[in-house]
Amino acid sequence: MNNIIIIGSGITGLTIGSELQKRKIDFKIFDSRESIGGKIQTFRMCKMNLDKGFQVLLRNYPSLKIFPEINDIEYMDFKSGFIINKNNTFFKLLNPLKNLSGIFYYNRFPGFSFKDKVLLLKLYLMKNKIKNDQKPLDFLKNFGFSKSFINDFFVTFFQGVFLDKSLNIPLNYFLFIFKLFATGKVSIPVNGINEIPRTISKKIDPNKIYLNSKIKKITKNQIICSDNKKYKFDKLICTNPQIESIFDTEINQNIFKEIKYNGTSCFYFTVTISNIEEKIIYLFPESDLISSLYFIKVTDNKHIVSISSLNKTCSIDDMKKEFIGYFNNIKNLNYLKRFVVDEALPAMNSFYNYNSCSFMEYSTNIFFCGDFLASPSLNGAIESGENLAKGIF
Repeated sequence: MNNIIIIGSGITGLTIGSELQKRKIDFKIFDSRESIGGKIQTFRMCKMNLDKGFQVLLRNYPSLKIFPEINDIEYMDFKSGFIINKNNTFFKLLNPLKNLSGIFYYNRFPGFSFKDKVLLLKLYLMKNKIKNDQKPLDFLKNFGFSKSFINDFFVTFFQGVFLDKSLNIPLNYFLFIFKLFATGKVSIPVNGINEIPRTISKKIDPNKIYLNSKIKKITKNQIICSDNKKYKFDKLICTNPQIESIFDTEINQNIFKEIKYNGTSCFYFTVTISNIEEKIIYLFPESDLISSLYFIKVTDNKHIVSISSLNKTCSIDDMKKEFIGYFNNIKNLNYLKRFVVDEALPAMNSFYNYNSCSFMEYSTNIFFCGDFLASPSLNGAIESGENLAKGIF
């Protein structure tokens, strides 16, 4: 087994590469992009780091244990709670699981009843695994949460996590993510989210990573790049389901032909504004354009604001107008960058935790892995790569 090829230098590809490097197994990683990280990208602009979409790291992801060096990254931690706009008024919602005063004295925003607060604690403390035959919204309703709290909190917040307003995900995965958010740190690397794949890549010989290498065709035992260079493989590992589209007809099974994704858009502005709270997530249950936003201070009154939306066609002017409508203390608002991510997270429940191992043996020498076969998260991307490396090598 001398020729192992990994396609994709995202989190999954880098995880496999680091595992093989550790075991002194030779391999090559190919990626059509000019930088590593896959979907996890950061762009430097005006001396500021702008992530391609609002991406956070849950510091208590179980899979992070195989990369302890990720803990050494400098992070900006979000405060535990939210600020929610309801009826044109901002309400601060403390996390009652971390701050018990949030049960009795604070969290007075409309629709968050004492019963809802108690049910939040009950939901977190629940230990029995639930059958995945219920949809999360049906489960929350049957659990007893009020309709207003389900919409104003669960839907408004988690639509930004799963990029799906209907929360059409497996119930146990929803509960898993809920508990991680409830108890762990939610962070962004100070130097941008791409610091995470860059840190993992340091465990890999850079000569094994081939960037700017677009593959145009794959046969049963070789890849053919756009420059017509050919590389034979004994095992091929594909970390993106779209790779199947360039398989030779002899090997193409069309398994991933119908796979779908959820997308998002993200706007960055600089803004001169006073009397706002930074490093906390703002939620907007009554907005058709804004899902969430947060502020980072640049100088005393100057901030960067990152605005996320599930509307991928929203114009810059419409987003400006929507943002200004919620904040009347703005002096200057300057556009920086807009990102539209069409294929941000996989949306195919049928592949979730595939075969309980999160990777697929496509043929005797071709394998698929990635978050689309595990769970749509960085945790799933690492888990899938680690499971494959342990399962076939």
